[in-house]
Amino acid sequence: MTRDTALKILRLPAPAGTQEIEAAYYKLVKRYPPEFNPDKFRQTDEAYRFLTSFTVMIETLLSGSINEGILEPELFSFGISNSGISVDNTLKEIKSSFKIAHLWSGLKR
Repeated sequence: MTRDTALKILRLPAPAGTQEIEAAYYKLVKRYPPEFNPDKFRQTDEAYRFLTSFTVMIETLLSGSINEGILEPELFSFGISNSGISVDNTLKEIKSSFKIAHLWSGLKR
């Protein structure tokens, strides 16, 4: 699926942001519930999941075609220090922060 196809399924213009995507999704889910129209619901759900997936968000960031109003910085905020420039160091820090969060969540139970 492409971004254009997903936007067409959700009946949205190209510069749609996350709030518009969510609003269109919920509107279409109410209109086409899975009990009565499973094919249309599946298609709508796939388009929504595609447009809100982390991979698509990263591709959009890297493409350089973002309007300032669409970018929501809180979606991309991580608690990572700038200790290294390389991707490997950054991935190690992400994994480490997830491990720490997992360990803390286990202790809270």
